Amino acid sequence: MSAAITNPFNPQFGKRPTEFIGRDIIVNDFLQSMDNPEDPHRVSIITGIRGTGKTAILADIRQNLDPKKYLVINLTARDGMLLDMLDIAARDGKPWVGDLFDDFAGFSVGALGFSISISRKNGQEEHGFRYYLTDIVSHLTKKGITTVFLVDEVHNETPDMREFVVTFQHLLMEDMNVALLMAGLPSSVQDVLNDQVLTFLRRAQRVELESIDSGIVANAYEDAFDKASRSFGGGALRQAAKASCGYPYLIQLIGFYLWKRERNPLTGADVKKALTASKIELFRNVHDLIYRDLSPKDKEFLMAMSQDTGESDISDVMLRMQADNSYISRYRQRMIDAGIIHSVGRGKLAFSPPYIREYLLDKNELEWGR
Repeated sequence: MSAAITNPFNPQFGKRPTEFIGRDIIVNDFLQSMDNPEDPHRVSIITGIRGTGKTAILADIRQNLDPKKYLVINLTARDGMLLDMLDIAARDGKPWVGDLFDDFAGFSVGALGFSISISRKNGQEEHGFRYYLTDIVSHLTKKGITTVFLVDEVHNETPDMREFVVTFQHLLMEDMNVALLMAGLPSSVQDVLNDQVLTFLRRAQRVELESIDSGIVANAYEDAFDKASRSFGGGALRQAAKASCGYPYLIQLIGFYLWKRERNPLTGADVKKALTASKIELFRNVHDLIYRDLSPKDKEFLMAMSQDTGESDISDVMLRMQADNSYISRYRQRMIDAGIIHSVGRGKLAFSPPYIREYLLDKNELEWGR
């Protein structure tokens, strides 16, 4: 019975769940690119709204790279990422290039912009970040080791990010054995691609995370529960898959709460209770963050859309907001860039995150009593 098997569904952010569903092609494309330096997937950017599995994909790729053949530098884009990168490279690269660090003590930020000081037994050396990273990667390349950079939560708001991308471009130009996979929110990735300093990334392979097919979700649920000698009764399996909307975070949440039901077979009532519990987590951990980042006019635009039970006609949104086309178009594009809505035809819009209309209606009632 299930008591002997650990719940395989993990809705925690940043962790690779045991049941990693529907992202195999993306992972395999990147892993297969390791065999060919000319493969375009060697430099890729994953984009998707919160909860679509970006960080889990990075974790899965890291787990599948042989530590005897690859040095994986996994970090989050932020101030200080350059020092983090050098520290990881020095620590994890030591088995192959130990002689380079025999008298190494540590890196520290120098006085001149991106100059870095390295402490050695014979004193201090000060060079740029590019100098040190190139030195390390060059040694690794000569040993047949591929350096793989996995960068999460990319944005263009830190000078460190720009410095790294420029340096990585030079590593490619110098035929270093490197690969890069970055992940970020749609609006943040768009800002990076529009940055005049980071134009090199416009040639990167773009991977936009879409909803996972309900049939794939149903098969994954069925297989996971079958391993614990459990099953779904009636149409509960299809109901669970449909309720997930193909959204990775929700797939994990529903699976997690269904597993805790410990009923066999699971019924439609179990799915409804699992969905109710899942929505609480979804609203708190995803939708609240989306809502927090919205401007008052963004909220007004989305609230106008939320009055429709299905797709929204842009002309109806204009009427509700009492605004002209150019004004509406500006906020329409902002919300599309943020991944909150998408176009479903000429003049038609729909919400992207699952159950966000329900969330917005609840917010509207709480904040305005409407």
